[in-house]
Amino acid sequence: MKNFSNPASRQTLHTCLSLSLRHRRPLRRAGKSLTRYCYYLFLLPALLGSCQREPVPDGPADDTPPVPAVDSVLTTVRLDAGGRDVHTLDLFLYARDGIRALEHHVHLDHLPDELCIRTPPGEKLLAAVANSPHGFNLKALERYDAMEQLRFSFADDDPGAPILGGSGATQELTGTVSLQPLLCRVVLARVSNTMDGYDLLENPRVRLRDLPDGAEILRQKDFRPTELVDAGPWTALPYDIGYFPQEPNVTLWCYPNDTPEDILGVPRPTLEFACEIRGKACSFDIPLPPLARGAAVEVGLTVDGPDDYSVSEMKVTAP
Repeated sequence: MKNFSNPASRQTLHTCLSLSLRHRRPLRRAGKSLTRYCYYLFLLPALLGSCQREPVPDGPADDTPPVPAVDSVLTTVRLDAGGRDVHTLDLFLYARDGIRALEHHVHLDHLPDELCIRTPPGEKLLAAVANSPHGFNLKALERYDAMEQLRFSFADDDPGAPILGGSGATQELTGTVSLQPLLCRVVLARVSNTMDGYDLLENPRVRLRDLPDGAEILRQKDFRPTELVDAGPWTALPYDIGYFPQEPNVTLWCYPNDTPEDILGVPRPTLEFACEIRGKACSFDIPLPPLARGAAVEVGLTVDGPDDYSVSEMKVTAP
C-alpha cells in the first residue's frame, strides 16, 4: 500500500491529477462536437426533403401502345344507272349524324362502277345526280335537308339523256346508289277506227295535258305537283287511220303524279287524241292512271264515231 503522507508522494499525486485533468478536457470538447455533427447529419435529409417532390409510387407497367387518332377513312360508293347513258355525274356525300352536313362532292363526265373516296370518319348519306343540265350551288346544298328539296323542271329534261337521281346510305363505309329517271313514258300503242262507211280519221295527232311542271330529284313516292304545264306539243301520227288499225307507238313524256284515283288533288296528266272526221274537228281525252317515278303506260284507243270512243288498252309498267 502506497503512503501518500510523504511530501514526495503528495507531489507525485498532484502531478498525476494534473495530467489526468489535462487529458479529460479535450475529450469533453470532442464529445460535444460529435453530438453536433450527428444532429446536423440527421437534420440534413429533412431539410433537403422539404425542397423536393414527393416520390411517385411505381404503378403497373402499361405496355398498350396509344391508339392513333383517325382523321379520314376510305368510303366506297357503287353506282348503277340501269344501262342508261350518263354524260355527267355529281355525287354528294353527307354526314349521317348531326346536321347532316355536306362533306364531299365529286363531279365526273362518266359513270364509274365504283368510287373510293377519302372522307372524314363515320357513315354517310349518299346522293347522286346524272345528266344535270345545270351546275350546283354547293353553298345552298350544304345540308342533306336542302338536297332532298332539289327540284328539276320538266322543260329542262331530255328523254335522249334523261336527268337521273338517287340516294342511299353507307354501311361499314360502303354504299350503293341506283340512278333512276323522273320522266314517265306514255305510249299511244294502237288506234282502231270502227266507223261504217269507210270514214277516215284524218290528220291524227296526240299530246299530253296537265303536265307536272317539276319534281324533286331524290323523291321516290308521293308526287303531288304544285304547278302544271297546260299542254305539251302535238305529235302527228304517220298516216290517216281507216279500216285497218294502226300501231303508231308514239311516245310522249311527263313527270310523275301518283295521286290515287280516289283522292282529289291536282289533276293527273291526260292523253288527248285529235283528228278530223268528215271535215269535223274531233278530240278524245283519255285520263291517265297514277304514274310513279319512271313508270310507263301503254294506251289503246277505239273510235266509233265523232263523239263515241273507248279505251281498248291501259297497261302500266312499273320502273
